[in-house]
Amino acid sequence: MIYTLEDVKNFILEFTELEYQFEIGFYDSSITNEEWKSLVVKLKNCYSTGFGYYAIINTFRDESRMTKKRFENNKNNLKKRRLFLIRKYENPKFGKGIYNADSNVVFSCFLGSDVEMGAEVYPTNVSVGIVNGDLRITSSRELDFEKRRNEEVIEWIYNKRSNVSKEGITIKKDGTLVDTLRISEPEHPTWMEDYYKG
Repeated sequence: MIYTLEDVKNFILEFTELEYQFEIGFYDSSITNEEWKSLVVKLKNCYSTGFGYYAIINTFRDESRMTKKRFENNKNNLKKRRLFLIRKYENPKFGKGIYNADSNVVFSCFLGSDVEMGAEVYPTNVSVGIVNGDLRITSSRELDFEKRRNEEVIEWIYNKRSNVSKEGITIKKDGTLVDTLRISEPEHPTWMEDYYKG
């Protein structure tokens, strides 16, 4: 199946909503166990099964920790991640840990933080691929904060200690940029330059 940038946008917006509901719902005693399990299944379905985070999405909630105070603190400290930008690449090179993905295309989706950071910028680059005919998150990179701080450039790295790097769930080469969908401007000159390049 051929997916458009608009399809990927809708997929990521649904994912960020599910992710937010998952984080908020962890301490929410008004959500039944059945509703919780349904939410977890939907969130897991956004990931390729080879992706490391997939395995740690927990279906179990400890009821003794589901207090009003924890729920309120969680709700006050979290926000839904903003989608800024999607870039479509053709002929990427995947690490060996990415399974059953169409190697002809990958979408880089640039997401904001799930907590207040001051200026609205994107510290995360989530890769979306076509796995067994469906859109799935296949990999995730983080901003190289040292390069950003020292050289004022946006570059993406894998945390060397993460299972993503260890298991090869990586995008070794993005490929050729063929299309871009700009959704929301970042609020910092370095990110603005990156946002409009290409």
